[in-house]
Amino acid sequence: MSFSRWFWKYGYLLIIPVALLFFWFDGSAERDAQGYVNPEVFSAFDKIETDCNAEDFDQQSASCASIYRFKKECTQVTKKCNSLTYYEFLKSSGFTLPVYYQADYKPGA
Repeated sequence: MSFSRWFWKYGYLLIIPVALLFFWFDGSAERDAQGYVNPEVFSAFDKIETDCNAEDFDQQSASCASIYRFKKECTQVTKKCNSLTYYEFLKSSGFTLPVYYQADYKPGA
């Protein structure tokens, strides 16, 4: 059996594990960094969302409306969303947040 014929018959079985390994190693640094996220960040997320939910829907602030748009976009497969991207979005929207990483962690080190 020639290589080309073998590849089209069985090659896809090799492509799937290789792709899974690639995605696993591609995100491993990010997974490691998640252990150093400041827990107060998640409390701040909850407070912001609770405050936005308490607003009247008809009189909702632009910043709270932008949060709902951001979350809707995050449900799309093509958008990479995690706690860091959400943190950066909220920070750029003017919300007051604690530092993202714990004091003893240096990203990229």
